Amino acid sequence: MINFLKNWLQQFKKIKPSKPDVAITDNKLPFNTEEELFSSRGESPASKRKKVPGADVHKLMIEATRIRKTKGYSAAIDFLKDLAEYYQEEKNTALVVCMNKLISYMKKDTNYEIKEIKKYLEKNIAKSPKSDPYFLNLHITMAQLIKSYNIEKSINYLFECLEKYKINLDTFNIQICLANFLGEAKKTAKSKSVLKQAKGLLSEKMDRYELIKLERKWYRSSAKLNLMNPGEFGMIKFLNHRFIEFSLDMARVLDPMHIEVFHERKDLYYRNERGFVNSEDFQSAINDLGLQHEQESMIKNIYGFCFEELPGILGISERQLHYQPGDLESIEELREKKIYQREPFRELPEIEKRIDKIIKKYIK
Repeated sequence: MINFLKNWLQQFKKIKPSKPDVAITDNKLPFNTEEELFSSRGESPASKRKKVPGADVHKLMIEATRIRKTKGYSAAIDFLKDLAEYYQEEKNTALVVCMNKLISYMKKDTNYEIKEIKKYLEKNIAKSPKSDPYFLNLHITMAQLIKSYNIEKSINYLFECLEKYKINLDTFNIQICLANFLGEAKKTAKSKSVLKQAKGLLSEKMDRYELIKLERKWYRSSAKLNLMNPGEFGMIKFLNHRFIEFSLDMARVLDPMHIEVFHERKDLYYRNERGFVNSEDFQSAINDLGLQHEQESMIKNIYGFCFEELPGILGISERQLHYQPGDLESIEELREKKIYQREPFRELPEIEKRIDKIIKKYIK
C-alpha cells in the first residue's frame, strides 16, 4: 500500500508551487520533485531529510476531505492511515497534521471505538522520532481525543506530558493547550499560572517569525481566558488581547521579500473570510460592553492600524509595502529586503500600546 501511495503522489509533480507564506509555512510546501520530503513545517531545503516526489500536505488533506465526501469516512480513513504510515516511515513532521485529521475522522466513524482509536494513536506516538520535538504535538492530538470523553483526564494527561518533557519552548504548544483546557474546566487560576509560565519562555533573541507565531498563540489563549472574568474588565481585556492577536497574525506575514502575502491576508479580513468580526466571542464582548453602535468604527480603526500603520512600525518602508513585480530595485534595496527576516522582533510593546489607545477611545 505504501508503494501505491508513493505512485499516487506522483500526480502532484507538475503542480505549480504555491506562493511562499513567510513564517506560516506550516502546511504549504513545495511541489517540486527536486525538493526534499514534504513536511508540515516547511523546513528549508538544508534541514530536510530525504528526496521523494514533492507534494503539499495541505492539498493531501483536501484530498482526504474529497474522499470522505464522495466515498465516506472509511475510505478517507484508509487513505489517511496509509499516508500516516508513510510519514512515520520517513520521519516526516507532516505526520502531526495527518494524524489530527485522521483521529477526527475515526471519532466520527461508528466502526471505531474510543479505545481502539486511543491505542492506534498511542502506537504512533511511541514510534515517532524522539529527536525532533515537533512530534510532541501528537500529545495534543491525544489530549483532544481524551477530552472528547473526559476533560479532567485530558488535563491530567497534559500535566504528565509537561512533567516528562519539562517546561521549555519544545513544549510551548502543550502548555497553551493545557491553559485552554483549564479555562474550559473553569480553573482560571491554574490556567493563568500556565500562561504566565509559558510567556516567560519567550524572548527577543528568538527567530523573528517563530517569536511572532508563539506570541500570537499566547494572546489568543489569553483572550479566551479573559472572557471568563466577570464584568467589564474581562471583556475589555478580551478585546485588547484579541486585537493584539490579530495584529500578530498580520505581522507574521510581513516580509518585504513576499509582501504580496500580506496584501492577500488583508483581503481575506476585508472579505470576512478570516478573522474575529463575526465570532460569537467577539460579538458577546461587544454586546456586554454596550458597543454595538461603536463596533463598525472600532473595527475600522483596528483594521486601519494593522493594515496601514503596522508595516511602518515593523520597519517596512512604503516602497517595500507597495512593491509590484517588475518594479526596479537597487542592489542595496534588495539586500535590505533579504536581511529583514533576521531582524529581532522587538515591537510588541509598541503594538500593545497602540491597541490599548484604540480601545480606550470607545470605553467611557
